[in-house]
Amino acid sequence: MIKKTAIIIAASSDIGKDVAKRFAKEGYSLALTYNKTKVDFEGVLGIKDQKSYKLDLTKPAEIEAFFDKVSKDFKTLDTLVFCAGVAQKRNLIIDVKDEEIDNLFEVNIKSAIRCVRHFALLTANKHSNIVLLGSFVDKNGCSCESVYTATKDAMNGLCRSLATELGNLDIRINVVAPGFIDTRMNNNLTKAEKDDIADMTPLLRLGTTEDVANAVYFLSSEQSSFITGQTLYVDGGLVLE
Repeated sequence: MIKKTAIIIAASSDIGKDVAKRFAKEGYSLALTYNKTKVDFEGVLGIKDQKSYKLDLTKPAEIEAFFDKVSKDFKTLDTLVFCAGVAQKRNLIIDVKDEEIDNLFEVNIKSAIRCVRHFALLTANKHSNIVLLGSFVDKNGCSCESVYTATKDAMNGLCRSLATELGNLDIRINVVAPGFIDTRMNNNLTKAEKDDIADMTPLLRLGTTEDVANAVYFLSSEQSSFITGQTLYVDGGLVLE
């Protein structure tokens, strides 16, 4: 029996590491990417059946070369998980520089589009699926992080459009939108601020990277085989309809 393979973009991130561990637990072979910080995925995370690749998402040529290499390294490609994302420096829009705007869109949405495009070319009509990491901020916006929010909202539009476009090719696509997760990205918050956020959350805690990884795996599994074009909020009920 041929093992399934998951490509995890930005597996070196806090969430990416736990996503990788979750898929490894389910017996997947893994193609794991990192950029600035190389991770010993086998030594640190205990993941043996994997290959790691350095990938700079701001360089389209590197993305193309990566997918070409992965398609040769693995017999099958079943799942793409896009965990990459950069945060915005908290600023009023009048103080946001063009360089930061370009970088946020390049990493958070343009590179996601490129990864999806290459993956779809390789897996059309092969019963594959895609999970993108969004954010709960797309619900109500986020003051002083407007550009970041715009990139995450764009991801939902991308997902909904591609669900229709890729469905005929037997490719599912969904978004997991984490709420406040206890990661390095939120280390700018003080303990008091984190406690306040937890108190505002119906489940009275911050989320964990394992919470997100479980949701990602669910949307990649056969248990969600009739789900596509959806955004699953993993936020403890912080943002309710």
